[in-house]
Amino acid sequence: MVAQTRHANQPSPARRLEFRDKLVTKGVSTDALLKKVKTLQSQLSALDQDHVDVASLATARKELIHSSLLLHKDRGVKAYVACCLADILRLYAPDAPYTQNELRDIFQFFIRQLSSGLKGADATYYNEYFHLLESLSTVKSVVLVCDLPGADDLMAEIFREFFAIVRRDISKKIELFLGDILIALIDESSSLPSEVMDTLMAQFSDKQARLDQPAFRLAVHICNNTSDKLQRSVVQYFSDIISSDEEEFEQIRTAHELVQALHRSCPAVLHNVIPLLEEELRAEDQAIRLLATSVLGEMYADKAGVDLIRKYPTTWTQWIGRKTDKVVAIRLKMVESCRGLLAVPEAKEIIEKALGEKLLESDEKVRAAACKVYSGIDYETALHH
Repeated sequence: MVAQTRHANQPSPARRLEFRDKLVTKGVSTDALLKKVKTLQSQLSALDQDHVDVASLATARKELIHSSLLLHKDRGVKAYVACCLADILRLYAPDAPYTQNELRDIFQFFIRQLSSGLKGADATYYNEYFHLLESLSTVKSVVLVCDLPGADDLMAEIFREFFAIVRRDISKKIELFLGDILIALIDESSSLPSEVMDTLMAQFSDKQARLDQPAFRLAVHICNNTSDKLQRSVVQYFSDIISSDEEEFEQIRTAHELVQALHRSCPAVLHNVIPLLEEELRAEDQAIRLLATSVLGEMYADKAGVDLIRKYPTTWTQWIGRKTDKVVAIRLKMVESCRGLLAVPEAKEIIEKALGEKLLESDEKVRAAACKVYSGIDYETALHH
């Protein structure tokens, strides 16, 4: 994904920036400087990317990254400078007119402004912060971050700060802008930093998370729009936990709960994780086998369970095979999980057969569980048995 490009051979003549004042001068008052950057921002925002003489932007382009502006004590000056810089990137796109180190400073500056200033609509300089965020969202200049020195740290900071911002009293429009920017970064990156995955996955760790919660909603939106790109990172994130010798079993259990949460809201990101769960069903470790049987049973029973059965038939077959596992607790867990599957058309026939066999099971606990599944079905379901 790249920033919007200018078209060649436009019939309209290129417009020049009329602003000629110096921004970096000694002894200028804050009020006078604020007036200057307001005027510059107004003129820059009015210029069309397709019809601008970029040579006329040269002086402003250089002055805007002066430390006296980026580190100015006045919030208003910095807010307008940020807007000006966003417009400079828009007007020059796709070729950024700054060095990599300068771009890193610019994007760090953007993050600081948004983090400290983007609050409710009644906040001071809200319109300027909105303009900055909208520009980053629509022009996609933010993808330049992926090629900068220290890109991983910068990306991690953007994700961390944006998920903090979305928890504030902000509009739906701003939430969408935040999502567009983070999606663009994921799409453009060759690999995602582990800190980015930590921030993203943390939104699914709360068992009470709901779509009316902005941070969770943002995470779901991002995952569903970048599922193909995230699949490799998600399986790596999961693998690192379950394969580490240092991890306690409780942490492994928590990782499986995360898989369940992802399956409920954005199952496509788990494309490479499901085969790992299938491997766990065959694991020598009884606790791992039991955990995989339980987790998959719940996943098959939720709203995305039908697609799971269809897309991963060997996993489904392996899970059904737990009915004859040598460990009673695993056979018991498989039978208990069947209750939620009797109403699933794709599962109904094979589940009925498995339950019928378990009514003749040698272990009384398993037989009792099979009877309990049947006793708990509703009247409408019972009519079809």
